[in-house]
Amino acid sequence: MPHSRNSFYLSGPSRTLDPRVNAMRGDLADVALAGKHFSPHYASPVERFCSIPFAPIHDTPNGDQVSELLAGEAFMLLDISGGWAWGFSKHDHYVGYVVAEALAESAAPVQGSKTRDPVDEARSFLGKPYVWGGRGGVGLDCSGLIQRSLAVANIVAPRDSDMQQASLGTEIPAEAPLQRGDLVFFPGHVGMMVDTEDLIHATRNEGKTLIEPLAAVVARIVDNHETPILSRRRISS
Repeated sequence: MPHSRNSFYLSGPSRTLDPRVNAMRGDLADVALAGKHFSPHYASPVERFCSIPFAPIHDTPNGDQVSELLAGEAFMLLDISGGWAWGFSKHDHYVGYVVAEALAESAAPVQGSKTRDPVDEARSFLGKPYVWGGRGGVGLDCSGLIQRSLAVANIVAPRDSDMQQASLGTEIPAEAPLQRGDLVFFPGHVGMMVDTEDLIHATRNEGKTLIEPLAAVVARIVDNHETPILSRRRISS
């Protein structure tokens, strides 16, 4: 794919950008980053669509899975080389490599669905295998479960749990009880309350999505983490 050869300059000091959601590598960057990040070349993204049931997004060609495209989801293509497409998923801007054959120039129309309850959606994944970087293809991870569950209520969530903690909802006062739909953040992990006491989460510990008492989750990790619960956040309805 041809790269843009236009000239750009930094409008200020180069800032540290999160490479998970800013498409930049040693030789090429998203043209949207011109003026913020120096790159030898910039490219304008071209919209493509996942044409198979699901396609892993890798951190490098043949590398680790970091996220996943689902059928019909858009991928903003910046470069193709050696059978790998590099760019970012349109819905959450997550950057990575997808097998080029998984992408098509158009997608079948997606049937609109009514707004649904995130907790009910989370429950639909009960028993689904835990897969790092998964969003529901073969399996899913903790933040993938939250992202997919909130999406049915038209809430756009970032991909990773630390991003979700930083941007979703409002902090629940320490003295306030938890309620259905609240998010609970742990070191490197997140889950959703199904009632005042029980949490649904995709857990590596059990290898699947399940519901268990929040107290049991805390008891399991408290010896390894001085602060087992980092944040409790409520999504406004």
